[in-house]
Amino acid sequence: MFEEEAVPPLRRHGTIHVGTSGFSFDDWRGVFYPGRLERGRWLTFYARHFTAVEINATYYRTPAPAAFQAMVDRTPEGFGFWVKVPGQATHTADDFSAAMSRFLEAVKPLNDAGRLRGFLAQFPPSFRRSVRAFDRVSRLHDALKDRMLAVEFRHNGWLVDETFAFMKDRGLVYVVVDLPPLPGLPGPELHITGPASYVRFHGLNSRAWNNPSLGDRYDYEYSLSQLKEWLPRIAELDGESSTSYLFFNNCHAGQAVKNARMLRQLLEMESDQ
Repeated sequence: MFEEEAVPPLRRHGTIHVGTSGFSFDDWRGVFYPGRLERGRWLTFYARHFTAVEINATYYRTPAPAAFQAMVDRTPEGFGFWVKVPGQATHTADDFSAAMSRFLEAVKPLNDAGRLRGFLAQFPPSFRRSVRAFDRVSRLHDALKDRMLAVEFRHNGWLVDETFAFMKDRGLVYVVVDLPPLPGLPGPELHITGPASYVRFHGLNSRAWNNPSLGDRYDYEYSLSQLKEWLPRIAELDGESSTSYLFFNNCHAGQAVKNARMLRQLLEMESDQ
């Protein structure tokens, strides 16, 4: 039973949830998590500050259902989870039926507890718009039994009316991405195609984005002024959807959690005015 004090969601026109893409990073110790806090208490500590989290580790492997049950037990009732679908569904040409079956069984504790907000599918830059690509997204949505699915494209060829009409017809959530201004990458255009709005802040590390030898592509810390520039855009999303999710994926050295706290504070200050 969760007995810690929990932070409430932000409420303006709709409900706004701010969080990070993952929570279990060694380099967050001492930056966010107290140095002596045991790892098993990290999610509980996280839930004192945020109301939702993305679980990205499921892209690499599917854990046992007990792992998700533990997440339920360590967080308050209103805390929500978005879970990334396995890489077989987004990054390979394999038949992903068996992988999705295992995946859905694993997340059952989240669903049964009413904590599963939806699934995240992040497609690679090589996933280009085509009839076959649209079919693959449809198959994935069907495999998830029409639960809410947020889709992130990493190629700007998807930013056309055909895509948004397809997503609206399917009730898919378009993921607004903040990425480095590099050729081929989509810009942070605002589109609401499903029952929620969704933004992922990846950082603007142009130097290392396509060159791992120069460092971690997600090694980027947003400045206060950069986050303030997002406030009117978040207000626009909030005004058109009942629920907004804002996740920071610049997780290197705790930068995501710093920026998420900064953005939440900025939004709280706006609400107080």
